[in-house]
Amino acid sequence: MKTHLSFSSPSEVETDCLVVIALDRGEKDKPNVSLQSDDGNLKSAAADVLANGETTGKIFETTLLHAPAKMKAKRLLIVGGGKEKSFSAYDLRRVAGAAVRTLKSKSIRAIALVVPRVLASEEAVKASVEGAFVGNFDPDVYKSDRKDQKIESFTIIASGDQDKLQRAMNQGQVIGESQNFTRVLVNEPSNRMTPTMLADRAKKMCSEVGL
Repeated sequence: MKTHLSFSSPSEVETDCLVVIALDRGEKDKPNVSLQSDDGNLKSAAADVLANGETTGKIFETTLLHAPAKMKAKRLLIVGGGKEKSFSAYDLRRVAGAAVRTLKSKSIRAIALVVPRVLASEEAVKASVEGAFVGNFDPDVYKSDRKDQKIESFTIIASGDQDKLQRAMNQGQVIGESQNFTRVLVNEPSNRMTPTMLADRAKKMCSEVGL
């Protein structure tokens, strides 16, 4: 999966699907759902589903809108992140993964995610990228009816110091890919991953990345 960093307004980003997180800033019995973006066009496109209660902000809840008005994205996916006051980088990692799993099952290849403003930009970028890579993992390599449904392009829309955000993106990618590498080894049957084979795979990985 290729990763990209964008500083454009979310509504100006061309992609198969734009992902934005919705958080509930209200009390227990009085939800107050807020999109994690200041883009007026994005808020306008999501206004109806927020107003009629279709989108509640509950964690992992998804609402998919097609051809959102005044936006260059073909679709808009609103993903719930739970309560704003307790939302963390850990939650963002899981939400990003959930968004990727939801969209890749619909044969979508390119997505862009708006970094939530309640978290520090570098922390949010790292968590988003890590979650996206983990969510894009395909464990069904031996299924006879396996379909290729991986996301090919993942764009992060953020603001801040470009060099620092790029480093955070790179770190998230390394951590996510490392987890997936381990999952590949763990999922192999014993006849295809003997101790010798495991050692060989580890040596090969180390030589490729300079460990």
